[in-house]
Amino acid sequence: MRLPITFGGIQTFNPDIVGTQGGVLMSRNLVRVVGVLLSFVLIVTACKTADKQSDSSDGKTATTAAAKKIDYAALGLWDDGACDSSKPEVKIGLMTVFQSPVVSLEDQAFGLQAAAAAFNKRGGANGNCLKVYTCDDGGQVDQAVACAREIDQDGVVATINDQGTAGQADVSDAMAKAGISRIAGNVTPDDWADPNAYPIDASGTGVTFLLPQALVDRDIKNIGTVRVDLAAAGALTGFLKTIYGSKGIDFPYDAPVPGGTTDFSQFILGAQNAKVGGIMIALGEQEAIQVVRAGQQLNTDLVIGSSLGSFSHKNIADLGDFAKQMQFLWSFPPATFDLPVYAALRDDLAASGKDTLQPDNLKASPMRSWIGLYAFLKMIRDAKLTDFSRASIKSMLDTAKDVPMLGIFGDEAWTPNTDHPGLFKRAGTNHWSTYRWDTSAKNPVGGTGNFVEDKPMSFDGVLCGSPMGSSGPCS
Repeated sequence: MRLPITFGGIQTFNPDIVGTQGGVLMSRNLVRVVGVLLSFVLIVTACKTADKQSDSSDGKTATTAAAKKIDYAALGLWDDGACDSSKPEVKIGLMTVFQSPVVSLEDQAFGLQAAAAAFNKRGGANGNCLKVYTCDDGGQVDQAVACAREIDQDGVVATINDQGTAGQADVSDAMAKAGISRIAGNVTPDDWADPNAYPIDASGTGVTFLLPQALVDRDIKNIGTVRVDLAAAGALTGFLKTIYGSKGIDFPYDAPVPGGTTDFSQFILGAQNAKVGGIMIALGEQEAIQVVRAGQQLNTDLVIGSSLGSFSHKNIADLGDFAKQMQFLWSFPPATFDLPVYAALRDDLAASGKDTLQPDNLKASPMRSWIGLYAFLKMIRDAKLTDFSRASIKSMLDTAKDVPMLGIFGDEAWTPNTDHPGLFKRAGTNHWSTYRWDTSAKNPVGGTGNFVEDKPMSFDGVLCGSPMGSSGPCS
């Protein structure tokens, strides 16, 4: 007997029932539907155009933030002096799409290289130097699988801040078979229950789940979506209703943005005509900025919700007072936030000379490279690890508990080997938060205008009672 499952307005029949959750039958087919729907998340939460890339080796001079004297011990870090190059290297890796017409994430690789160089100056991995191997998957399945093979052959013991855009099921399987642990990655539906994945947050998928809550926190109950023009993304509205419908939240406006669009005012006018109070943007960086600027030109009253993966400090500062109408979401604060440990993060990444890693331009995705590497090294340090085999690294990750995250995720520590309730198990820390723009707020980089925290939220708490989360009771 085939049982009907309704998800996001799509009814499908599937014989492979694998369990129940919150009164909703869970199936492998449901996972596939969600996987197709959320495939576009990788594009909309960390997208940047290739022509914005610049580095210190191409003849151009990057604007590098001035280094300051930092008391690392006071921040919860350490400075043991330079690592010992005579010891065996600890090989770490990263795979993602570096440059493509659709999405370019090379700054995550730059971020990991810069972070490793900085931590090597302060002791590396218990005295052993870190060696970074990166691989461009090109957004192609065969190239992604080849990257997994290359990372294996290079002797990498763990990857940090991977973000696959193609062939993730095959990549995940290959990495697990090779025994290469995946730390602080941007998890896809193929990784949701993978015991070889150790994310520090729910990454881009979490943005899709939680961005409506960011608008609800601004007392908005009718929400519009302005999104990428992909067939899979057409199910987004129905999907969100499965999470928020019982809370009285409606999504009466859904607008895909076709490639080559030049008139972005139509999306603001359409949302206003639909009488929504706010819109959530699920677009790449350049299109997202165009939508916001159209709202500014039309003097709209709409609240505009977006992720910090799409906007840097400079992007928002250039909007002036209109930026106050935006609501931002991410699991950790933006780069210019006045968090003590960010003094080290900003200094380490800026020292690379890369324009994309300077504090004013720094987005959330490359920051995760530094954060993930810190957590990896902190676990190694606390475990007094000297055996850096793949097996010992995985054992460390499976047993580590309450890794201090230095205020990056509020007051929450991180236990890597954690399964959350519901369909999305490997979601990392629970802490997310919304941020607003304050034109008068100071920032540690200099000048005025900065992000201020608005309201924290819990990943498990928002999803509780929905097909994706715990069956309750929900607080």
